[in-house]
Formats: sequence, C-alpha cells, structure tokens
Amino acid sequence: MKCYFVPPGKSSAHHDDSGPGIETLPSSLLDRYGARVLHPTAVPVADGWPAPRSTVYRARTLLVPPSLQKQPFIGQFNAVLDQVGMHLVPVPPPRQLADDQELADVPTVAVLVPARAQGRAPVVVDAWTALTALRNAASGDKGDGRQSADDVILDKDDVRQITLEHLLVGAMITGSPEIDGNPEIDGNPVIPGYLSASGDSRIPVEVYADAPYRLPAGRFEPPRQRRPVVAVLDTGVRAHPWLGVTARPGHYGYHTTADGSVQVDRALQHAIYVHARAAAAAGDHGRGLIRDPWDTPVTPDPLVGELNVALGHGTFISGIFRQVVPDATVLSIRIMHSDDIVNEGELIVALGLLAARVAEAQDPADPKPWLMIDAISLSFGYYNESGADFAYSSGLWQVISRLLDRGVLVVAAAGNNSSRRRFYPAAFAARPTDTLPLVSVGALNPNGTRAIFSDDGTWVIAWASGASVVSTFPVDVNGSLRPVQEERDGARTRESLDPDDYHGGFASWNGTSFSAPALAARFLKALLDGAPVLSLLDLSRAATVKRALYALRHIGWQEADHDG
Repeated sequence: MKCYFVPPGKSSAHHDDSGPGIETLPSSLLDRYGARVLHPTAVPVADGWPAPRSTVYRARTLLVPPSLQKQPFIGQFNAVLDQVGMHLVPVPPPRQLADDQELADVPTVAVLVPARAQGRAPVVVDAWTALTALRNAASGDKGDGRQSADDVILDKDDVRQITLEHLLVGAMITGSPEIDGNPEIDGNPVIPGYLSASGDSRIPVEVYADAPYRLPAGRFEPPRQRRPVVAVLDTGVRAHPWLGVTARPGHYGYHTTADGSVQVDRALQHAIYVHARAAAAAGDHGRGLIRDPWDTPVTPDPLVGELNVALGHGTFISGIFRQVVPDATVLSIRIMHSDDIVNEGELIVALGLLAARVAEAQDPADPKPWLMIDAISLSFGYYNESGADFAYSSGLWQVISRLLDRGVLVVAAAGNNSSRRRFYPAAFAARPTDTLPLVSVGALNPNGTRAIFSDDGTWVIAWASGASVVSTFPVDVNGSLRPVQEERDGARTRESLDPDDYHGGFASWNGTSFSAPALAARFLKALLDGAPVLSLLDLSRAATVKRALYALRHIGWQEADHDG
C-alpha cells in the first residue's frame, strides 16, 4: 500500500480553496432529506456577512449551541424569525454530551417550523432565509435599510455560532444514476475511466487469499496488551467472514462474533437515533432515521433492484483495516445512509458521543480500556458556503478538536471533485492544533501518481492508495443487473461478469473514501509496533497524545506551521 505525507511547505496547490463544489443533486435525493442547494446568486445576503458559495443544506434545521436554545435567547431568535414566518424549536442534546463540560455547548440540531399566526400567509421554511434574518438582526439591519426602536438586536457573537446543517456525501466514486448530474461524480470527463461498463465504480473481483491472520484474543487482554480501535462512521456493515459478521437466520440484521474484526455499540447507536427522532418529532421532516448499525436497504426501489450507491461502503472500509492491521478492531457506527448521505447533525452527535466515551475511558480514577478509541475514519464531506470564521463557529470542528486533544487521531477523505475547494471535515487539516493534527487524505493510483479525481490543495496533507482498491464486500448482495452475455447448455451455464453479484465477497472500488482508512490503518499498525515502548494500556491523556504523535512520525508525518 502506498502512503505518504506532504512535507511542510511543499504543497503544489497554487490556488487553494478554488474550484467547484457540489452545485447540483437530483431533486429526488434532495426531497428525500428535506434539503436544498444554496445558489449564491439567488439568495439574500445579510449586511456585513460574507457572500456565500454553493453548498447543500437541510431546509428545516439549524445547528445551534444548547445554551442558545434556552431562554432568553430562543425568545429573541423567534421574535426575529417571526418576521419571516418561522420559529425555532429547541431539541435537547443527548445526555452524554450535556453531562460533559467539554461537549455541553457543541452546536446540535434545532428545528425550524412555520410560525403559527391567524391570517398569516403560508411560508416556505428555509434555513438560509432564517439564518439571514438572524444575521440581519445581529447587524442592526432588517435587510432593507430600515431600523426602529422596536427591532430586536441580537448579539453578533451569538449569531455567529448558528450555522446551516449541511448534507454530506460519501467520498467514493459511484457513477450511479442516483447522483447523475452531480459534478463531483458525473460532470468530470476524466472520471468515467474509473467506472465499469455498468456505470458503477464497484466491480466484483476474486481474491486468492485467506483472511489475514489475527492473533487470538488472549494476546490482547490487560494487563499485557489491548487491541487498537478505530471508529468507522459510515454505512454500517453486512455479512463477511473476514469481519466476523454473519446474518441472523430467521431474523432481521446481523451478528458480530466475539473478538471479531468488527464490533458495534448498540447503546451509542441508539443515542444517535434518539436525538434524530427528537428532531423529527419537533417537525424536521425527511430526517431519515437510522435505527440500527446494519447497512440497509440494498436497493432504493425493489421494483428496479439496482443497488444503493453506497451499499457495502462500510464493509469495504472495514476490510481495508483487516488487510493492513488485522489485530485491530473496527467499531462500526452507522450514520451514512446507503444512498450516500450523512446529516451533519448526526455526525456531530456521533463524534460527541465518541469523545464522551474516550473521556470515560481516560478517567484517571477509574480507567476503562475497553471503551478506548485510538482513531476515527471519516469518508465523506461537504463544501462549506463560507470560510470566514468557519473553523471557530463550526460545531463539527469543535467536537473534532476535543477528540484530537484527547489523543484520538481523526482521518478524513479529501473528496473526489478534482478541485482545490476545501472539503470538510478534511479541510480542517489547515487549522492549527495544540496536540494532534486532523489528517486529510487524497487518493493515489496503483502506480503512485495522484488520482485525477482526487481533491487537492494546501489543506490535503497526506496521500494513500485510493484507486482500484480491492477489499471485502457483503457476501449477501446481488442486484438486478444481468451479465451482458449468457450461454446455457443443459445444466451448465457460461456467462460474462455479473456486474452486481457480490457473492464472492470482494470488490474493486475507487475514491478518497478508501485512502483515508488506508492511512488510518497504517497509523494503527504503527501504534502496535510501538506498543512495547509506549504501552496501549496507559490511557492518560498525555500518554495517549504522546503515543499518537509517535505513530504519526513513524509513518512519515512532520510538524508544520499552519497558515489557517
């Protein structure tokens, strides 16, 4: 596997944060998640606030710190929003975040609903319109130059902490008609060279190898050792023998074997679901609740039978860890829908819950090694509407920085738009930190050159194999496509490749989605290699940070001065 870091000051990007983002998505996909594409030339802009760039956002929600979802703030916000026919409904954060002083005020979802008033004309609930109204009030301007003594004036520092809830997309190449017209996937003339004849970047392949040997559990029991753990926030997993995941006969769902390569945390998964359910109950239609950790459904339309574009994504990523560092454990957390979509609110909550879990593991009075997380792999992202002050107001950055401060490495895919425009969360790699860096990863071709589809820029600090990667794919997946050619002779059948029959259990796929876990796997392997010197059982924050820095340097990372 090819993998390297960009030496400090050696980036080839001359026009950082330039190029296209996601400027269109199919209306069916937007409708499914109550989302809209922000078109900069067609929206109002608050006086004194930066002009936006294109982004995809959820129309009925904003991300608001919990302290601002209480009185008197919520009353002040609603007095302003009433002028545009909307109100903001608070949604309590998960208890695990509320009880943690470092996480208690990380922005979470609040829901926009129509303001109910007799005789009021129907309004279109829109988060950008609401945010613009709040910003105008913080500017002391109603947007038309008028101002009166009765106007509500908001504190600009408070409003700066309120942001859109973005829609994130997976960082693999699909070529599927589901996202046809998305310039990230379909509008780039060079990308079809990475697709199969069926138009899908996933291709069934055969592997002549047994599962990489995994040392028995007894070798990793305290006080001698523990397995390093990576949390993969993705589509969840399905059945595969390499991963220790099997279907439950006669039941819905799957079963993970004791000490198998992949494990799930049902309590954490349920906490994410409960928060999303509360937002839906408050009026956030189209949230798309995820109830369990398994990668479903197989197809968006049973009558057609074509596979969901991100189906198998989490299984494929888990297999990368099994290949590179078989003695590690993947904690699979499902936040990506199998149609390739992640709600930013669920991502923030999931990362916050992991940060709270790590804090509990590192409790000096009662350390809990079985709760420890060493790294987090994120294979999705979005293009933000504005870079100004974003890193300081973003709830996503706030919770990621908490994880980095505790010594948990966060690795994120750089995106597949052949662009230098900053793709978040990977672009947070440009932010200076006091402990660990966030590592953004671009994709390499098998010959070591940079893949033409990969995003680039000064914010991309590492590169790893990401084109024509082979890994595990669910063995219980067979779509509706048929081989191009079939010949039958009695009981015997000869045919060309069935493009979506994955009973063989392996596939080839492309994207920075797979570069990020490849580098994270190298990091975990370095942790294990260094364990005789820096024990994985020392869970103190200082020891965890020291161990992570050792492993990063071991795989080629160098400290750099960030320019923000």
